[in-house]
Amino acid sequence: MANVTVRDSGNMMTVSQALAKLLRAYGAEYVFTLTGAPQDPLIDMQNREGLRVVLGRSERSALAMADAYARVTGKPTFGIVQFGPGATYLPASIIDAFWASSPLIAISGTTTTKTRYRYEYQELEQTSMFPSMTKWAGDLPQPERIADVFRTAVRASVSGVPGPSYLGIPADWFSKKLTVAQDIYAEPSFLRTPACRVAPVAPDIERAIALLTSAERPVLIAGGGVILSEAWMELTALAETLNIPVVTTMAGKGSIADTHPLSVGVCGRYSRKVANDTLAGADFCLAIGTKLSSMGTNVFQYPGKGTRIVHVDLDPNSLGRTYREELSIVGDSREALTMLREAAIAANVNGGKWAGWTKQVQGTVGAWLEDLERVCREPMHEGKLNPYHIMRLIDQNLGAEDLLVADTGYMAAWAVTLLQQKKAGRNTLRAAGSLGWAFPAAFGAKLAVGAGRRVFGLSGDGGAGYHLPDLETALRLKIPVVQIVMNNCSLAFEYHVQKYVHEEMCPEASEFLDVPFADVARAFGAHGERVTSADQFLPALRRAEESGKPAIVDVVVSRELPPPVTRYEAAGLRKV
Repeated sequence: MANVTVRDSGNMMTVSQALAKLLRAYGAEYVFTLTGAPQDPLIDMQNREGLRVVLGRSERSALAMADAYARVTGKPTFGIVQFGPGATYLPASIIDAFWASSPLIAISGTTTTKTRYRYEYQELEQTSMFPSMTKWAGDLPQPERIADVFRTAVRASVSGVPGPSYLGIPADWFSKKLTVAQDIYAEPSFLRTPACRVAPVAPDIERAIALLTSAERPVLIAGGGVILSEAWMELTALAETLNIPVVTTMAGKGSIADTHPLSVGVCGRYSRKVANDTLAGADFCLAIGTKLSSMGTNVFQYPGKGTRIVHVDLDPNSLGRTYREELSIVGDSREALTMLREAAIAANVNGGKWAGWTKQVQGTVGAWLEDLERVCREPMHEGKLNPYHIMRLIDQNLGAEDLLVADTGYMAAWAVTLLQQKKAGRNTLRAAGSLGWAFPAAFGAKLAVGAGRRVFGLSGDGGAGYHLPDLETALRLKIPVVQIVMNNCSLAFEYHVQKYVHEEMCPEASEFLDVPFADVARAFGAHGERVTSADQFLPALRRAEESGKPAIVDVVVSRELPPPVTRYEAAGLRKV
């Protein structure tokens, strides 16, 4: 992108106008907001620079849309809120972006400089809230610094391991005329993630392959860094070259197609049992783009203690942090995977040594799929729909290009363990920990992919309750997303913790009334249908799509069957 320098001393632009031009220079198409004071930047962004303002029904929902848009596109994506109460909602709005390494940039007004520290209405010291959940957080030090400080926030967000940034601007500065000409440009290396790929050191790669050749039961673990690096083709190519089984973390889902013969599935706390069992039997793990976190290893049970580990990650702080590692390598996942494959070919490593192990793993995966089919077969459980059966129907409906946006907790577990992603890539988004995120995020994801791809949201009734008013947002902006609500009238995760961990119930802390979400959707003017029998589900999905409107398909499921979550194994509830 060419640099553009604005030097009109007779009619200098305002901070707001400079901000709008900077967003346009970085290729922004949308700005996400719950509007408040000041109005200047939104007026300039839309009326002068052609950005589309996406007005949500809350700061949290607007920023969730921005977050999902950023994850899908890899572009720095911008949200703006007012100072004071608007800024206080930002921590809840950007924490999921932090956990998911999303290049979201939150901009907020701050208290006007003219009345700061004099009990201004809604005055708050804001910036100190953000350093723990951003890669960069700061206030604009003077109006004339708007261009270089803005680029600093973007650069931090998209470089290395991506993540959110926060920029605060005093409310009275937005309309301030600048006295110094601004260099309005975007840095070409920082237009999207991944920026400035870092290659591993070649001798480390050669040593990694040498260590691998001594293994008898190796496994490749693919994490979210593979997705962030858009390295799924390279991951699949390395797996095929080495004939090595692949497990993924939740964040790494899509690193290889679930239908690929070498794919085992998701490991960790929300996992396919066969994936954890495979890690338990491995004597060597090549871990790419993962933190080897508590979640991804089921509190460090898989891989087991003593397993030899070669760990490659872009974040040096993750290396050796949770496991003793035989070799730790800093590097971008795509660069590392390419170099590993080249080194393996040069060393004539083709996986023949462990072909029997790979075949054994493939056999256990086949047996797991048979078990899954058995568990999914019955449509009903104790008078309500069997959620395993509904997951099978969703899987049948999802195409290779479709995008599924799943909420945290059980919805993430259902999505990553049971749904077969049929093509490698970024086709599954999930809340990284914030309940309710998926409902508005699905609308942001649809804005990112456009008309060419279908987007489905997957929420429980607990998560859906956070952001139902954003049905109006989707109607106003004509965003046709089908939201599947798995309605069991409860926070089922908490219900099961009470029932099987504490063995003592507190219904007031986990159970809801039966909310007719389909009726709520229709009241907004959206499409809504309630599903109480299995034969109604796919026709309801079809009609929801054909409506051309935002839609809710409200599926009445049993709360008694949890998804594959390891904490219930002792209670005998882990079905697959």
